[in-house]
Amino acid sequence: MADSKSDRKSYTADFIKSDTEQAVFLGNPLMDDMMTSIIALGAEVWANRRRTRTIELLMEKEGAVTRDMIEAYVPTDDEEAEMRKERDAFIQLTYGHIARTGEDQTALDGSTKQNPGKPSGGASDDEMTEETSMGMGG
Repeated sequence: MADSKSDRKSYTADFIKSDTEQAVFLGNPLMDDMMTSIIALGAEVWANRRRTRTIELLMEKEGAVTRDMIEAYVPTDDEEAEMRKERDAFIQLTYGHIARTGEDQTALDGSTKQNPGKPSGGASDDEMTEETSMGMGG
């Protein structure tokens, strides 16, 4: 192991702690905490799904599985591509609703509902953006 007390010149600097723990990104600290929890849970669920998929693949190929086999397993390009597709579908299912805007109110069953905040028959989003930007000195 390398000696940490070296005479070698270093160009590193001490870590400067930020105050991101005190920042509020979504307008309410409770919402920030909930989003952090939701994202952490999603990451844990996906890690477990990927590990389960690895165990299934090893069982198909080898018939028996050990912890070392799971840890050392490297998926083939085709398996990796399939896992990527599954991951993308999981992300869409889990977090897709968070990304919806007032315009995109399509339910999972395919039905739609009108955004009550937008007048019907009004200007398109592009037209509204142009009008708004002109009023802001644009």
